[in-house]
Amino acid sequence: MKTHVFLPAIASGALLWAAFFPLDLGVLGFVALVPWLTLVRAPVSNRRRYFAAYLGGVVFFTLATNWVRVAHPNMFMSWFGLAVVMPVFWLAALAIIRRLDRVGAPMALSVPVAWVAMEYFRMHFPTGFPFMKQIGAYQMIGFGWYYLGYTQHSFLQLIQIADFGGVYVVSFVVGAVNGALAEWIRRPTPEGTAAASPAPQVKAARTGGLVFALALVGTSIGYGYWRFDHTAFTDGPLVAAIQGNVSQGDKMGDTAKLVSSYSQLHMTAFNEKPRPDLIIWPETCCPVDWCSVAPGAKGEDAPEEFQRWRLISRKEFLERDWNTPVLFGLNGLEWDGARVWKYNSAFMVKPAPKPEGWLPGDPVLFPSAPVDRYDKMHLVPFGEYVPLGEQLPFMAWFTPYKKGYECRPGEKWTRFPLTTRDGRPFTFGCLICYEDSDPYLARQYVASEPVDFLVNISNDGWFDGTEEHEQHLAICRFRAIEARRAVVRSVNMGISGLIDADGRVVTLPRQLTRDSNDKLTLKEKPQGEWSEAKKIDGVMTATVPIDTRRPLYASLGDWVPAGCWLIALVGVVASLVKRKVAV
Repeated sequence: MKTHVFLPAIASGALLWAAFFPLDLGVLGFVALVPWLTLVRAPVSNRRRYFAAYLGGVVFFTLATNWVRVAHPNMFMSWFGLAVVMPVFWLAALAIIRRLDRVGAPMALSVPVAWVAMEYFRMHFPTGFPFMKQIGAYQMIGFGWYYLGYTQHSFLQLIQIADFGGVYVVSFVVGAVNGALAEWIRRPTPEGTAAASPAPQVKAARTGGLVFALALVGTSIGYGYWRFDHTAFTDGPLVAAIQGNVSQGDKMGDTAKLVSSYSQLHMTAFNEKPRPDLIIWPETCCPVDWCSVAPGAKGEDAPEEFQRWRLISRKEFLERDWNTPVLFGLNGLEWDGARVWKYNSAFMVKPAPKPEGWLPGDPVLFPSAPVDRYDKMHLVPFGEYVPLGEQLPFMAWFTPYKKGYECRPGEKWTRFPLTTRDGRPFTFGCLICYEDSDPYLARQYVASEPVDFLVNISNDGWFDGTEEHEQHLAICRFRAIEARRAVVRSVNMGISGLIDADGRVVTLPRQLTRDSNDKLTLKEKPQGEWSEAKKIDGVMTATVPIDTRRPLYASLGDWVPAGCWLIALVGVVASLVKRKVAV
């Protein structure tokens, strides 16, 4: 009888997609892989088996990443690239599961081990592994979206375990449930064995796997309730995050609209009562680049265009009377004596000390440029640089820019100092754009010299109200739990907000509207409806809840994927030895 392997694989791809936004049916995350896992022992050729496994991945990534194509016509190629490359990791996961199956590992263990190992590999491949720093080849370019654990973003009691194992430990729990359920419907005989396994052994494996998975879920939920009972926040600074509704087309072509929108939002935030201790702009939404000269370089040797923009940027930022600290998202240009480098940066300006005799309206000259600047480290391929662009010119087809927009990655985690109006000192770290999808980056802000809270600035105007906005916010919840730090988000087109250290989205923006007297006012939006908070002009004002807990994840790091890789490697070697002995 012919075994049908393609329909189960396709079904798994569709079910897993439904567990994420726009449907957000998170409970499906616990069962989505079960049909696909029938491929482990399906009596078919390996060619059919792995092609079916790959097809399931293609279905998932085609549906899940369809929002990528919205950014620009050229991004259809990037969407296609994700849809055909990412499923390769599904093939690798299946190969590992089958190897572990041959040495008797229950699927409640082999599935999460293989899946988490591949999630970590996908995040860091090919040059983002920490050891590459030692050989000068380190560059974070991986794709950290659509982990199995992210399907449970709204199950807050379950995902509190992320503070000692990251999102990877949540993926492990969800994967274990999938594996335990698959154990009950798969063929009882591993490939290569002469006879069916004795019924008592099969029953024991199935029951044991289910008990193991349920124990993981129960322990995780119990830990979550315990964590909630031991939460104690204190009041931090009052911050205002502004959110414009500027599409990428307008942002790149209609600078006047960008300036008008964000100037109105800034003044609205500035006039809030009480006045915020910090106003935050989204990524690259300040139309003026900050120009600086690297230590040891001479500014007068820089190109004339750079020198002109340097004067403009100093006038815009350093000769203004800033009455409250402002964090801008902008491009940073730096002359190093040989060339001008571009960075995607966050730049903070502060109120200047007034010289004796100063009068309102007089220029305020800083004695030196502000030092508080962070340069994005995890660049987006084809958005902020073109991989192998010089060697393979056709790679430019995947980028939305007509000319080069090559950014240089930053090298340090800046800790921004902030003093409130009543004199209390705080520090915060910044994650730009999709850096909040990288657990490693957020963890570094609390691993040593812990900051008090985190800020995420992003320009999601590329994606024009698609499910990308909600999925991005869901991912950021995990960074808050992993670091046990509140996260303030300022995102062009949304979704801005405040996430507390337990992962709760506690505040969303109020919409900027005009009343009957043509006066700008802020209208409250439904706080539980994320979709209501995207594609609006708005301001999110809130007091940051400060959490001083030190999460184990900050100290232990990625021990869960490391353990999964160790188990996988030992299992693969054992299966090869067993096969050789059998021959």
